Amino acid sequence: MGEVNSLSIAARLEEVRDACDFVVRAAESSGLDERAVYHCQMAVDEALTNIIEHGYGYEGADSTIEIRCQTENDRFIITLIDDSPAFNPLEHEAPDPDEPLDSREPGGWGIYFIRRLMNEVSYERENGRNRLTLVKHIVPAGELEAGQGGEAELPFPVRKIESDAVVITPSGRLDSNTSPKLERVLNLMLEEGHIWLFLDMTEVTYIASSGLKILVSAWRRAQDQKGDVLLSGLQPRIVEIFEMVGFDMLFKIFPTLEAALAARSKTG
Repeated sequence: MGEVNSLSIAARLEEVRDACDFVVRAAESSGLDERAVYHCQMAVDEALTNIIEHGYGYEGADSTIEIRCQTENDRFIITLIDDSPAFNPLEHEAPDPDEPLDSREPGGWGIYFIRRLMNEVSYERENGRNRLTLVKHIVPAGELEAGQGGEAELPFPVRKIESDAVVITPSGRLDSNTSPKLERVLNLMLEEGHIWLFLDMTEVTYIASSGLKILVSAWRRAQDQKGDVLLSGLQPRIVEIFEMVGFDMLFKIFPTLEAALAARSKTG
């Protein structure tokens, strides 16, 4: 776990800029690219403004907000801690970006942006204080920046083929170090309502038990939502592993992605 850098500011709008500058420096040091650093800056700006406005009602000049930044493996973590009354911003319904401009409410977009810009957002009330945690994934230079319409970077290519279906193309080794990256992609897709997950495994050269565990977890979640996880293009040595543990009876496995997609079409 990396070193934690922290800054405390008065709960006043005038202090937000200093907090954002602090986060930018920490984000740059963590290895985030320019676009990701900007996402962190904007998310913190929105979150702090929300705390000052809704948590303290603009009357927090005598109170402090603590900002903590930390790099942990491939995650840049920002934690905002304040002692205003309990308030979970994530419980509030997000605005609809597709709603006509003339009928939109003016507020509520801060949390929407935070959720869109960051890879993980969570809230908890701990020891009488609010704790909002924002996480941005660190994508090494040269890796794919997947996603559509300004979505956050993903470590593997993702292609939407229907409103509830996507093709995900992992590559390389799926071991204890890399499987969590695939897990994040699978979870994100399921959370967004993509319950039919087509995994093109053509470029996967190795899979460990950690990778198998993640696939089974995603399969269960998809099945619970009346969807499925379909695998294609497995190399012979990986098929052998699936057969060894009986997972060839659990998953639908196809020789090619085209065959997998065709099978979905036949089932409607």
